[in-house]
Amino acid sequence: MLGRQAQASGLGGLLDGYAAGLSGFDELMSPSGDLRPHWRTFFELCSGLDASARRSRMERLNTRVRETGIAYDLFADPSSTAQPWRVDFVPLIIAPEEWRFLEQALLQRAQLFDRILADAYGPQSLMIDGSIPHELVFTDPSYLRPCQNQIPSKGFLQFFAMDCARAPDGSWRVIDTHTETPAGIGYAIANRMVHTNVAGDMFSACKALRLAPYFQQVQTALAQRANRVDPVVALLSPGPHHNDFFSHAYLSRYLGLILVEGADLRVAGNRVTLKTLDGLMPVDLVVRCISGAEADPLELDSASFAGTVGMLQAVRQNPDLVTNALGSALAENRGLSVYLPDLSRRLLGEELLIPDGRRWWLGDPKSKAHVLANLDHMVIRPAHENTARPGRAIPGVEPQRLSAKDRALLIERIELGGPGFVAEEKIGFGTTPSLTADGIAAKPYAVRFFVASTAAGFTVMPGGLAMTVDPDATVALSATDAETRDVWVVSDAVVPKPHASLWRPTIESAGRVSHGAQDLPSRAADNLFWLGRYTERADWTMRVLRTSLTRLQEDTGLRQDLGASRIALETLLAKDENGLPAARAATDAQLIEQLAGSLMSSQRISYALPQTLDAIHRIASLTRDRLSVEAWRTLNDFFAGRRWHADAMPVLMGEKVQLLEDGLRVLSAFHGLTHENMTRNFGWSFLDMGRRLERAANLAEILDVIFGRATDPDDETGAMLFVLDLADSFITYRSRYRLAPMMSLVLDLLLVDESNPRSVAYQLAALNREIATLPQSQEGRARIAEQRLALSLLSALQVADVNELAQCGPDGRRSALTALLAHQLHSLPELSDAIGRRYFNLVEKGARWVRARSRTDL
Repeated sequence: MLGRQAQASGLGGLLDGYAAGLSGFDELMSPSGDLRPHWRTFFELCSGLDASARRSRMERLNTRVRETGIAYDLFADPSSTAQPWRVDFVPLIIAPEEWRFLEQALLQRAQLFDRILADAYGPQSLMIDGSIPHELVFTDPSYLRPCQNQIPSKGFLQFFAMDCARAPDGSWRVIDTHTETPAGIGYAIANRMVHTNVAGDMFSACKALRLAPYFQQVQTALAQRANRVDPVVALLSPGPHHNDFFSHAYLSRYLGLILVEGADLRVAGNRVTLKTLDGLMPVDLVVRCISGAEADPLELDSASFAGTVGMLQAVRQNPDLVTNALGSALAENRGLSVYLPDLSRRLLGEELLIPDGRRWWLGDPKSKAHVLANLDHMVIRPAHENTARPGRAIPGVEPQRLSAKDRALLIERIELGGPGFVAEEKIGFGTTPSLTADGIAAKPYAVRFFVASTAAGFTVMPGGLAMTVDPDATVALSATDAETRDVWVVSDAVVPKPHASLWRPTIESAGRVSHGAQDLPSRAADNLFWLGRYTERADWTMRVLRTSLTRLQEDTGLRQDLGASRIALETLLAKDENGLPAARAATDAQLIEQLAGSLMSSQRISYALPQTLDAIHRIASLTRDRLSVEAWRTLNDFFAGRRWHADAMPVLMGEKVQLLEDGLRVLSAFHGLTHENMTRNFGWSFLDMGRRLERAANLAEILDVIFGRATDPDDETGAMLFVLDLADSFITYRSRYRLAPMMSLVLDLLLVDESNPRSVAYQLAALNREIATLPQSQEGRARIAEQRLALSLLSALQVADVNELAQCGPDGRRSALTALLAHQLHSLPELSDAIGRRYFNLVEKGARWVRARSRTDL
């Protein structure tokens, strides 16, 4: 039954039945059924929205999640209908007095673990006197012996996170600790961004604290740790295959860090350097998002190449180079829980404010005997587990649910490898409100809080990342449905702090911005180049499909141009070994429908739309720190819904044409955004060069296959109209020549005219200009290989005689045209490879030291 407060305020309709099923602690309702005061503003505003308005906001929120690409798996099945990340419209709201207690508890934990790590890799006095069993440390694979005595002067922990949950009695307990990496903080930022975009009015009305001031302190702290005013700070990620990659990319973009992978780095002269277009650039600080054991395949884990050879030697020269410090994952060992209360009293002189859930480390003989004697009441978990991805913690094993055989195997594992396990009691979770299709419901939850080292010491982020947990998930932050919620910390300050955002740089930081582009990592250049190629490939494929299907729809009598449509479709499908259908339709019209269907929906053909669009999304995800928000959202239109999924392609021809029109508008918008809004740096150059190469190759190929041999005059007229339409040059032809299509004039417009943005010559002229501006192109008098190759391609068109190209020989072939286009089609891939060899694969011969801008030591 709802309390009088909720009824009096008119919230009864919204919260009817909410309290009926509550059995333990609930964030919204007190034990007496009253609405807790800090929730009142939110639900008063929520009750002011009718059901359709609330549903509309929920839909907008889910749309923004898809547009942002939160937790998109680059290597998942692109046809999957599952949404791997959802944000609840109802946040977790924390009262000011509750937050002050949590803040102190989080600061205490961060300080405690930082001191434990300093001792473990330093004097080891805690092991010497028995405060921590030496077996716990030395059997933990995250303890890195080569890092012993490498003590950072600014502390082991730059980033710290803690998973917490409410017990049924309302008390807080710690589930897990994260000291290895930033632990998914990028998800918390992204959740705040999408949630406040939809519920910003409620956020402000609730007087919730903003995140930007916290991250401004983090930015300053990173600069101080690097000991430079304008440092080069690299965020080292395992790469797109890692399930936390979105968080890494989002965090790097928000903080203004350079997102790198191990292959982007090289240690030279005991300095970590970044491979850029202009050589090796020294890195001042590495924010580590990879396992510490993977940081150096030479001295640590030789099976992993997530890091770079020599990293540990560079750390020996500068112990503050990498943060969090190598080896810091040792503090994540769950076996430490047993010893934390005594350690807190010894190291901090304080009682532990929030305890861990009751836990036994099975490396201790007495604890192991107790657990084995009470096995049915325990949950067995690994002592160490990488749980940085929110919601991916292993739930643990409940022995009472095992078969006799599996139970015996578990006991044997505990007996043989006890130090690698802990046992915990299953306590349960508190609940928090959630907006569902049926109204407000209580759901069990856990929350991750974040702490960072700043100039003022450790500082707690005023928010977090809450997740709905499986009530049967025992003791872990495990969420199979990936249902998350933002965390709002209510301020009781009379005057709110002014709004600040890290998307807007300060005047001081703007004054240190460099206008150079030499610091573009070679991998980023590679990705942008291929993003240009794939977007242009999709544009060309859609144009071929649209032009072919439109002509098939039209009632044009003889349909002379269907032959050109068929050839164009077959040319694209023939690029794949099994692209052309084995059983071909009887007529051109039926065959065109058959071929178009394959190009639009086949997932096994490399040049078909599903694979091309999937490639665009993967590459765009890898370069999202280089794209504007508008450009990313524009491309994401292909993936925010299911319209472009292979199994959702329309059947009716008119619907197919409309879908292709919509796709071309999306690509045109993306190209327009990059052309108008993207700074003309090397990143833009490589993106544009990819487009130019792809467009030149596609148009040269279609001119070759359609016009290489003369055909019936009527058919050839239809083919010329088809190609003019395909190249978006029909209106230009009509306005310039005012004649029916003539071969020499069509070739003049589409092949050699450098003023037509769709011609082959225009693409080559643009390539020549862009290559000339790249690093290493202006270092000597002689042209580099790419310049020579691009110039030879353009010169061949500049000296060509279109009348000669249009002439047919006795055999009916246009030999001059065929030879010219064969040269283009052979040399364009060579040009692409030459660019890749020089700029995308930096080798020792081309490596040299660069410093993109002057730096001043602090």
